[in-house]
Amino acid sequence: MANICTNKLYLSTKSCTLRDSVMESVRQSFRCDSVLYDNGEVFECEIEFDSRWTFPHREMEELTKDLPEGNDLYIRVLSYEFGCEYVGFNIYADGEWHDKFAD
Repeated sequence: MANICTNKLYLSTKSCTLRDSVMESVRQSFRCDSVLYDNGEVFECEIEFDSRWTFPHREMEELTKDLPEGNDLYIRVLSYEFGCEYVGFNIYADGEWHDKFAD
């Protein structure tokens, strides 16, 4: 049986359409729960989803690869799996993913 990694994702953008598109992609790829926040200028959401073992790099890169250039999308994901003592923290900004523990 695979160890299950919990991923807590936070997303913000000035585009409601972009937020909703990314949220839908996450929902199609993972079983998840989400919460939306709108303050009129910035559209945010929090999503919690599970993956096997670690942060799902490949899936998240695939999810964001076709986004329009110059978008203001910001994503951060805290991932953890206690059984393997795994913790990850990844950020998507300026069109690229960064592993903050590796930086």
